[in-house]
Amino acid sequence: GVAIQVVGTDENGDRDAAECDFTRPTLLVIGSEATGLSNAWRDGCDRLIRIPMAPAAASSLNAATAASVLLYESIRQQTAGT
Repeated sequence: GVAIQVVGTDENGDRDAAECDFTRPTLLVIGSEATGLSNAWRDGCDRLIRIPMAPAAASSLNAATAASVLLYESIRQQTAGT
């Protein structure tokens, strides 16, 4: 098998998305805008990351937008230097 990191999104995550190594096989877990991740999903994640936002901006993005930002970052990392 292949080791897969489980990365969840949280506005209070311990690091910014750009600091997460998306060159590794990764399962992204994205919670709802209203309630975020359940405690069970939080506990199942290897890491919780945040999408940095300006202080005056909303505290969260909708799930589709958050997924788009993180998938972009993943592709950016995987194609860097190619």
